[in-house]
Amino acid sequence: MIGSLSRRSFTGLAVASATSLMAGCAHRPNPRPARIGFMIGEGYPTFVEAFRSELLRLGYVEGENLLLESRVSRGSGDLKRQARELAALNLDVIVAAALPQALELKAVGTSTPVVVVTAPGFVANGLTRSLQRPSGNFTGIDELPAGITAKRLRLLATAAPHVRKVALLSTTPGSVSHGIQLADAEDEASKMRVAVKAYRATSRAELDQALAGIAADGMQGLVNFQGGLSLSNRDVIIDFVKRHRLPAIYQSRLFVQSGGLMALSPDQEEQFRLAARYAVRVVHGATPSELPILHPGRYYLSVKLSAAAEIGLKLPQPLLQQADFLLP
Repeated sequence: MIGSLSRRSFTGLAVASATSLMAGCAHRPNPRPARIGFMIGEGYPTFVEAFRSELLRLGYVEGENLLLESRVSRGSGDLKRQARELAALNLDVIVAAALPQALELKAVGTSTPVVVVTAPGFVANGLTRSLQRPSGNFTGIDELPAGITAKRLRLLATAAPHVRKVALLSTTPGSVSHGIQLADAEDEASKMRVAVKAYRATSRAELDQALAGIAADGMQGLVNFQGGLSLSNRDVIIDFVKRHRLPAIYQSRLFVQSGGLMALSPDQEEQFRLAARYAVRVVHGATPSELPILHPGRYYLSVKLSAAAEIGLKLPQPLLQQADFLLP
């Protein structure tokens, strides 16, 4: 099994703290309507459902004691406009699905408390100065603990020992999170004597260019960095690696469910449920500084057997024994 890659002592304390914080609000809705903003990209219905269902479980019903201001973005222009819209409303809290939404909210200078479902590098991206006791108005889940990118590279090497040239496909917003993941991968690659090369993309056109570069350079495998652009275009990436018979590992199980080979990822639906619980705590008067930023408690290895067969890859038994989820 693939366990947590977080700092053990901090994660244990943070999870225990979060559990105790949530316990008091489970079935005691605020007497006044909660005003919650929610920003997410298109194409993630199960995540939206997890968030809404958790609010309902906590006693918050839209049209009765909950005003949910939802915004679904389809590009950077949408993000900027939606961040300004939500910042201008008198909301109790805004839940941002990922780093792009968080960065836009930071850019507009909102003072509204913000719960971020997943952001690679809270401190590095300037959202806070401390994970355990957040400064400012941002809290949530940091999905980039030290070593996670190196772990993905090692798993790829286990699955395909013949691969010596690995493409690092990066669609992470800004340069900070990209730099963290790149340094992690390069350090591990030097130990493994594997050559790695980063390919960056911030738009669909750049993604197409990056994939063309990977093919032209004769790369033999792919590690996908965390990023909303790659997640929303996962079918494009999966089709590309199948056509070029490249073993690949991803940051979300959605890739494997869509036909990708492997993913090392947290339980993302649970992250949306946790974000709902954090939002309710803010409605009840908690501040972001009282809600520690967590790393995912555990990362799960998902493997799709038919994807391996499609590219002629025989997966070693030790890898299959590590898998938490084996898909046909």
